[in-house]
Amino acid sequence: MPSRSLNRLLWALALLGILYFGFKAQDTLDAYFIGVGSLSVREEPAQDTVYLTWRGRIDAPMEARLQEAFEKYKGSTRTFVLDLSSPGGAIDHGARVVRLLRQVRETHRVDTRVEAGKHCASMCVPVFLQGERRTAAADSRFMFHEVSFREELSDDEVAVPQRAKSSATDRLFARFFVPAGVSQSWITKVRAEMAGGNDVWLTGAELVDEQAGIVQKLD
Repeated sequence: MPSRSLNRLLWALALLGILYFGFKAQDTLDAYFIGVGSLSVREEPAQDTVYLTWRGRIDAPMEARLQEAFEKYKGSTRTFVLDLSSPGGAIDHGARVVRLLRQVRETHRVDTRVEAGKHCASMCVPVFLQGERRTAAADSRFMFHEVSFREELSDDEVAVPQRAKSSATDRLFARFFVPAGVSQSWITKVRAEMAGGNDVWLTGAELVDEQAGIVQKLD
């Protein structure tokens, strides 16, 4: 008959196995949602706040899902907090999401944040910049790069002259970053680091240290 100590050991090993496979399952779910995009909603009436969590590309159906949530809760809350975890996406769809958030800000407060271990890359950053209060974990990661041109059906990158890429990138910064109060000197610095097609990755803590004006406060 197994001893009590052995039983405890077996139970501990079983629990570790459950935790391990639980984390692996979560990793699989995260990878799935990063591809297709998913919005989860949590209402906190005591805080007069609705928390929206978007995981996935800045692409359809993001605008539609956010619009549905705003319509449902606009009469019962004053603040929306949008948590982002995204590899980026389409400029056109991102611009529609930005326009929607700006409309919501006319009547409600909109804050944005990126949680610990999450990332906000490429077109996710202009969406993040729509927050009146923009917070991020110290180890959250943000990515910046030059605008790329892609074939609509295959999503393959299209070769265009560097001058066209630079011009489109400058327009993107002027359209989304400057109105949000991002430092012009920081924009100049990161634009130089992007040159030649480089991806520039910075943590939330680094953005605060550099006084970029993107992350206003660390969580």
